[in-house]
Amino acid sequence: MRTLVGAVAMAAAAVLVTGTSAEAAAGLQPVPSPNVAGSDFNQLDGVSTTTSGDAWTVGFTRPAGTLTFHALAEHLVGGKWAIVPTAPVPAVDDTRLHAIAFRAATDGWAVGEDTNAAGPANIAQSMIEHWNGISWARVPSPGGEPANTRLTALAIVSATDVWAVGGSTIEHWNGVSWTVTLSALPVARLLGIAAVAANDVWVVGSNGARHPTPVIQHWDGTSWSQVPQPVTGFDSVLHSVSAVSSTDVWAVGEQNLNQTVTEHWDGKSWTLVPSPSISANSAQDTLDGVIALGRDDVWAVGQTLQGFTTDQTLALHWDGTGWQIVPSANPGPGSNALNAVAGAGAGQPLWAAGFATGGTPQFATLIETTTG
Repeated sequence: MRTLVGAVAMAAAAVLVTGTSAEAAAGLQPVPSPNVAGSDFNQLDGVSTTTSGDAWTVGFTRPAGTLTFHALAEHLVGGKWAIVPTAPVPAVDDTRLHAIAFRAATDGWAVGEDTNAAGPANIAQSMIEHWNGISWARVPSPGGEPANTRLTALAIVSATDVWAVGGSTIEHWNGVSWTVTLSALPVARLLGIAAVAANDVWVVGSNGARHPTPVIQHWDGTSWSQVPQPVTGFDSVLHSVSAVSSTDVWAVGEQNLNQTVTEHWDGKSWTLVPSPSISANSAQDTLDGVIALGRDDVWAVGQTLQGFTTDQTLALHWDGTGWQIVPSANPGPGSNALNAVAGAGAGQPLWAAGFATGGTPQFATLIETTTG
């Protein structure tokens, strides 16, 4: 996930005509997405799907001429994206949603942060909301939550088993309330989470150092433990993780400040899998989101910083044998970035969300989908 305050070509060795191969060949194309009226800033950080025609995305928006952001949620209804009100909060609060996950159309969660204007300056607490099929409602954050908790990722095992992470905090929903659990590395910066089962949950991020290296943690049903991973270079981070099964898990991010990184778990160990990066224009590439739909169908999205000034979208596809860069759109005349990606299943539409700059409003929502 990147907030700004900066031509990819795909070579095909064969004609791709069906299934995920056709989708990869077509890549990601933009679709209309709304921005809040009177806003100058809109950004989408998380996306989730329940079926091929039911998707959600969340982020935040800011009224023009102000400094306070407000949570933003959008829903795919009848093939069109529409803004849906989030849970009411005091208008003076700075609220942002960074992640969303759905178990069913009537059971969804969204998380982020809330800086209460009446509280200590610039001290945030988590923001947790639940969708019941009709409206979003605020759910109390857990007691004992560290100061400045900003939740950035979600994973759902069942209606009574939901996980959220952000910073060095791991939180759990048991069907009644949220509680804080102990991370295996208290100083970690945790960014992504994926759940295979109640006793098989993965978290990724970095060690929180000034020049970080990646961190991977695993939940075995009782406790969190740190798991060795292969990337040791400084300025390397894992942003997102997604699982096909207990023996097929993917994590993505960046390494050495300028290259994509993809790692794979085969049930025994994590290995580094070669992934393409863009080298022209002093590019700095990062992958912020990943969705693993099958053994030979994994997608990752992010951005490439060109010439140290302007971001352009970046999308990769894994076909079972290797990663390839696939086309993605850059509708904004300024920077464009994709922060998250989701899909309901193989062969169904894929959705990626982020932002585009340089138009009206200056920061606009960006949603892209596969056309195959």
